[in-house]
Amino acid sequence: MALGMAGALAGSALAQGAEDPTKTLTILASHAPGGGYDAYARLYARHVGRFLPGQPSVVVRNMPGAAGVVMANFVASQAPRNGSTIALGPGSMATASLLGSQGARYDSREFTWVGSLNNDVSVAVSRSDSPISKTEELFTKELVVGGAGASDNSVVFATILSRMFGAKLKLVAGYNGSGDTVMALDRGEVQGIAGWNYSSITTMRPDWLRDKKINILLQMSLSRHPELPDIPTVLELARDDSQREILRLIFAQSQMGRVIMGPPAMPKAMMEAHRDAFDRVLKDPDFQADVEKMRLEISGPMTGGEVDQLVASLYRAAPERIKEAGALLGGN
Repeated sequence: MALGMAGALAGSALAQGAEDPTKTLTILASHAPGGGYDAYARLYARHVGRFLPGQPSVVVRNMPGAAGVVMANFVASQAPRNGSTIALGPGSMATASLLGSQGARYDSREFTWVGSLNNDVSVAVSRSDSPISKTEELFTKELVVGGAGASDNSVVFATILSRMFGAKLKLVAGYNGSGDTVMALDRGEVQGIAGWNYSSITTMRPDWLRDKKINILLQMSLSRHPELPDIPTVLELARDDSQREILRLIFAQSQMGRVIMGPPAMPKAMMEAHRDAFDRVLKDPDFQADVEKMRLEISGPMTGGEVDQLVASLYRAAPERIKEAGALLGGN
């Protein structure tokens, strides 16, 4: 509730101060400073202004809460629609309302989708000093895992593993974003995280991989990451076609990874300008050099039109499968 109120207050101030999109662009980040989404938002902010009409100055404002749902609600109902405000957050924002996530008050099909920076693979991990080091042990030994808000991957994916497959996970939720959850893991408050973006690990804690401080237990995705060829995916746990369909519906969000969107009804000219700028940023040598310097991952990006098509396809899924997926996640 406190996060929601804070987001609303910040949003009101932002809405009242709508800027000329050719002079100032505001990019909202779905998570608190210090995490992967903040890093990607600031990376994009450093380059996109050069490719937009008027070459506007670009500022980043963090609007954390419910894994992007607070921010998405603001973008849907309060953000200026002239192209002066866009937002970067997880692909789960696109499925939250469809699957009945609490507090999601929007229709994802109405957003102006600008593009997605990567196809993000999340992983379930455990500390090397925890009792679990292998995938199969998730179902025989208890693991205390940390999580953020109810719509965050760290909570959603833990729920899936527990409810669908019987994983013995004890979830400690309520941390303020991925950065705080990772700090809890570092301090030993929790023993693992059931949904941590692999690209965030390589960015935030590459030494944990190098020094084997954590075990990667499972890929919470529909396909294996090129760097993790021997780690199974959650789709491989499915026992029948019904489970596979539900998992595909839920994990489509990973295909959208770090997705960028604008408010509904953005003028067509500005939508085209933002989509064109997104495409040009990805090809820009300075942007590519920055990505390499920051050790970030840009893989399998999607254009705004491709995100539009994917979101529309999710809403066309069989109603009974949508209902089952929502029930699995504890939605309405």
